[in-house]
Amino acid sequence: MQRSGSRLALLLFAVVIPVVNALAQAPSTEPPPRPFLRRVVQLTDDQLAAVEKGEVVTKQLPASEKAEIAAVGVIKVKGTIATLRQRMGDFQTFRKVPQVPELGVFSSPPRVEDLGGLTLPEDDVEALRKCKPGRCDVKVGTSGLEALGAIDWKAADADTRAVALIKDRMAAYARAYAAGGTDAMGVTVDKAHPRALSAEFKTLLRNSPYLVEYVPVFNEYLESYPKGTLAGAEDHLFWTKDTFGLKPVVSMYHGTVYQPTGAPTGLLVAIKTFYASHYFNAALEIMAAVPTPDAAGDPAFYLIDLYRTRIDPPTGMLAGMLLGKVKSGIEQGVAMNLKNAQTRVTAQ
Repeated sequence: MQRSGSRLALLLFAVVIPVVNALAQAPSTEPPPRPFLRRVVQLTDDQLAAVEKGEVVTKQLPASEKAEIAAVGVIKVKGTIATLRQRMGDFQTFRKVPQVPELGVFSSPPRVEDLGGLTLPEDDVEALRKCKPGRCDVKVGTSGLEALGAIDWKAADADTRAVALIKDRMAAYARAYAAGGTDAMGVTVDKAHPRALSAEFKTLLRNSPYLVEYVPVFNEYLESYPKGTLAGAEDHLFWTKDTFGLKPVVSMYHGTVYQPTGAPTGLLVAIKTFYASHYFNAALEIMAAVPTPDAAGDPAFYLIDLYRTRIDPPTGMLAGMLLGKVKSGIEQGVAMNLKNAQTRVTAQ
């Protein structure tokens, strides 16, 4: 099973510490990252004022093709980046929000038992009965479809067997990703045209010139994982079931927490989606924490979240409405992640 350049070249993944430092060298009366937020993200004075009050500000970003969607958000958090890093290391707690009712962390290597807390949506289980190559309402790989086809769907335990099979394939896929990284993301055949998910993810990176330009070691690490090493990086594989979109989505992720050498007070976090049961072929979320004291001189930081994904664009008469709901769900997810981070950092 599988899931995780003109498109907004000046926005995507620019929210990293070196970018902020570069912007700070340009003439400005404002401290970083406000020049970046004003000039590049194009936040208004009112939006910047809301950020200073600790409110979440988000916006959808323009795209050059329907297959790509992006949103950006920012919040100012009272607290230290050291606390953020410590609490981000526990993804099972840190990513938990009401819209994510189920979440778990994979062992090393991943095991099917790690998915014990996952319940597949009833609609997905029903859809598995009808799956055929090129026509399936759940994203499944070729071997998974073949195994589903061998199930006797008239048997009383057919649904139980299907759920067990899907969990087994998820665990096997997580192991394959842990061993082979992006190149092991494989191919989905849920649509008429098979889609290589490794190529989808590499497209995200290619369309992210600032990541290559300002943080090449991080870009290379994300693309070559697990072949290379990166001092200061911690990796975690985890899964979720979320309700942000039109239907519940089961996803698997690779999270990397990275503190760049020479920038001990800054922090970068990458969340790579390497499987999703619906909508998404690949996704990458970059969060950047930039220190800035509050008005009283107490520790605080800006937290910027940039999420970009490649999807199967909806078709038909309701395509525009459906696409709007997907975009809205993505923007809502960015807002929830930022607010959740603020809560986790400030909690005693």
